[in-house]
Amino acid sequence: MKKPSKQWIEFGQLIDVVDIRIGKQQRKLAKLNLKHQELLDSIEASWALIANEQQKLKSLVVKDELNGLSRLFQRRESVKSHIESLFFDASVTQQNANELAAEIALVIAEKRRQEKRKDALAEIQEQLRDE
Repeated sequence: MKKPSKQWIEFGQLIDVVDIRIGKQQRKLAKLNLKHQELLDSIEASWALIANEQQKLKSLVVKDELNGLSRLFQRRESVKSHIESLFFDASVTQQNANELAAEIALVIAEKRRQEKRKDALAEIQEQLRDE
């Protein structure tokens, strides 16, 4: 049996290193996708809360109490303030989700680059095998 050449061993090691990097990118991608999904769920929940608060705002009426009209306006302002706060939180979360989506795209591009590199190394290794 013929002893493998030094080049053959080096290519095997390079391919192993690239495999490790691809695995690292896959794990990173899985974590980022999970975090992205959590952010999207959070945004959806925020919009549901906003819709609920808007419905609450529409259903406010003057109650039979002392200073009922002024208390109605206070309640309306409180609900409006809460809606604005929820909207701000949703927009910040949306911005974070967009940034995370951009990071996911970069990780996918890096993973593809590593896979192409692995394929090229495998082709060179095949050529060495044929020699």
